[in-house]
Amino acid sequence: MKASPTLPQNRIEQIDILRGFALFGILIVNSLGYNASFFNWNGFYTEHFTGTVESTVFNIIVNFCSDKFIFMFSLLFGFGFAMMYEKYKEDEHFFVKLYTKRLLVLLAFGILHIFFFWAGDILLLYALGGFILLATRKLKSSTLLTLSIICYFFGIFYIALQARFPVLPDAASSTANIDFSQVIATYRDGTIWETIKLRLDEYYSFRNINIFYYLPKILALFLFGHWCHRRHVLQRINSNPMKSLCIAAIIFAVGFLINTRTQDILAALISPFSKYNYAAYSAIFETNNILLGLSYAIAILALAKAPIFKYLLKPLKFAGRMALTNYILQSVIFTFIMYSWGLGRFATFSPSEMMILTLCVFGAELMFSVLWLRKYKYGPLEWLWRKLYTN
Repeated sequence: MKASPTLPQNRIEQIDILRGFALFGILIVNSLGYNASFFNWNGFYTEHFTGTVESTVFNIIVNFCSDKFIFMFSLLFGFGFAMMYEKYKEDEHFFVKLYTKRLLVLLAFGILHIFFFWAGDILLLYALGGFILLATRKLKSSTLLTLSIICYFFGIFYIALQARFPVLPDAASSTANIDFSQVIATYRDGTIWETIKLRLDEYYSFRNINIFYYLPKILALFLFGHWCHRRHVLQRINSNPMKSLCIAAIIFAVGFLINTRTQDILAALISPFSKYNYAAYSAIFETNNILLGLSYAIAILALAKAPIFKYLLKPLKFAGRMALTNYILQSVIFTFIMYSWGLGRFATFSPSEMMILTLCVFGAELMFSVLWLRKYKYGPLEWLWRKLYTN
């Protein structure tokens, strides 16, 4: 058997549109991270931008974007895996060898991305989760769904366990003991090697939260995406788009209610003095991520079937077909703006200014993607990725 690419005319347009939409949402969240180190991400914005407009922008991003778009992006990774497995499943040995090489190249992209650009990289975790996904490819659909639920809430169980046994590594830390003024000085004026060293320190500081919290969550969504493909979820959405939109609206309404009443729900469930309070809060937060992430995904897939919305959403499909290229390009552009080797504007933008910058950058990526794909079948990094894992 020989690896053959999916030709543009054979791609599922809705999936590419959803992938482009997820990429845009990821950039909205990541843009705040590019402007403020993970060492004090939340503190930087809440302490320095207390005005009504800036606080509102920041809270909307945290409540309605953070983790919701990576939810969709990860689900699509699992969906894409299932499609690829279906294509090559007649030769298990060939598929395993091909997909293993594909993940190894993705792993290399992730390592290079972290080293040179961005400590918030997802490619390395995707590659690691992909190996586990590959090992679960023959599980029954019911087992996939059960395992997905267990993995998704594993981080919550671990946080509760860590509250009971404090000697366990902390998986909930989002800060580190470092002088943030030194972080600003390094990213604005440091040498290239100093910025690389600081970025690697950032990534290492978050090893526990990545291993115990985010990796299981990503794997859960990979498995769920695989399950969705097996259960023909896309076909069910397409069979009745209006019904799907109604379902999406209901799910969103529940998620919105939970989002706005989180503290009340938390107070009703557990004492504020309980050592399991943070675990309970995280459980509510993750439940909300599921509801909002699903509502966004179902709504976009359903809307993409209506001619008018299909036309309006069409540019997103080009960004979605070049997701790897655009994801890396976002880091190149924003680190050039923020770091000393570029403009050195790190930690100088407000949340609203970052949103304006995000719209400009993503708009430019949309135009670039459209123009590139008029001439070429694949994005530049997609071509390189395929070239490396198929040779």
